Amino acid sequence: MPADKIRVSGDSRIEYKTAILNGHNYSYLLSQPKSGQYKATVLLIHGFPDLSMGWRYQIPMLVDMGFRVVAPDCLGYGRTVSQSFHLPPYWELASNNNPNPKDAPDDFTPGAALAYRIALWYPELVSHLFTVCVPYARPMAQNISIEDLVRSVTPHFAYQLQFKSGEVEKVIRSKDEIRQFLLALYGGRTEAGEFGFDANKGVLLDKIGQLKPSRLLSEEELEFYTNEFARSGIHGPLNWYRTRDVNHEDELAILNREIQIPTLFIQGLRDQALPPHLGKSMAKQVPRLTLKQVNTSHWALWEKPEEVNEIIGTWLKDQSSADGRAGKL
Repeated sequence: MPADKIRVSGDSRIEYKTAILNGHNYSYLLSQPKSGQYKATVLLIHGFPDLSMGWRYQIPMLVDMGFRVVAPDCLGYGRTVSQSFHLPPYWELASNNNPNPKDAPDDFTPGAALAYRIALWYPELVSHLFTVCVPYARPMAQNISIEDLVRSVTPHFAYQLQFKSGEVEKVIRSKDEIRQFLLALYGGRTEAGEFGFDANKGVLLDKIGQLKPSRLLSEEELEFYTNEFARSGIHGPLNWYRTRDVNHEDELAILNREIQIPTLFIQGLRDQALPPHLGKSMAKQVPRLTLKQVNTSHWALWEKPEEVNEIIGTWLKDQSSADGRAGKL
C-alpha cells in the first residue's frame, strides 16, 4: 500500500505556524492528532536542498502513531528567510524549555548533522534520535578544511566546494533557473539521460535548461519547491556550507561528549554524496545505535517511503516498549 503523504497545498492535517526566535522569523509545519492529545513531540529537521515539506511521507505516519510533529524550515530556506545565522533554537518550537542561547554554538550544518549537534549540546531535551542518509561525524580537535578533505579523503564532497564558492548564485537567479537547479539535485536528467549533478563536481551548470522532471516528486510538488526557494533565492541555503570554521570553534566545547540516547540511522546504499563506508565507524561513536539500510539514493524519504516509514515506526515502537514511554523525541 502506498505511503500516505501530506499535500503541498490545501491539506488540513498541517498548519503553517511562525515563531520569532533570536530575532528570526521561523516558519514551521505543525501536525498533531485530531484529539489534541499526543504522547511526545517529534522534531523533524531537513537538510539541503529540502524544506520542511521533505518529510511529507513521514508526518502522517508519525501523527497516526500518536505523536505531535514540528517541522521547521531551516534558516535561509523557504518561509524562514533570514540569510544570516545565529543559534537555530528549533527545540523551542517543540517544547516549553528555553535554553540560554549564549551557552550554545552560533552555527550548524543543516539536516541530520544539526540533529546530531542538538543531541550533543542539549541531551536533556532529546530522548531519541533518528536520522536518514547522513552519518554521524563527531566534533574534532583539529580543523580540517573541506578543500583538504576533498583532496585527500572524500572526493565525493567536491560538490560542497562548488556550493560554498559563491559561483552558483551568480548563475541560478530566476525562478526557471531555480527550478532547473532543484531538478539537478533531485535526480533530473536531460533528454539524452544525462544527470544534472555529480558529487565529484557539483551541479553541472551546462545542463541547466535541459533537465526533465524527476520521478521523485510530482509537478505540483516541484512547483511548490521552486516557489519556496524563489522567495529569497539560494544564497541563504548555500550559506550553510560556509560555516565550517565557526562550527569547529564552537564544537571545541563538546569534544568529549557522546550521543548516549537510542539512535536510529537509516543509510542509503546508493547515496552518491554519502557512500555507505562513511557510516562504518558510527557504532563505535554512538553506543546505542541501530543501523538500517535501504537501497536508495540520497532521497530515501521520497524514493522508498513505505520502507523508511516501516523502519522508523518499528524502531519507535520498540523503543517505547523497551523503556515504557515514548519520551520527548
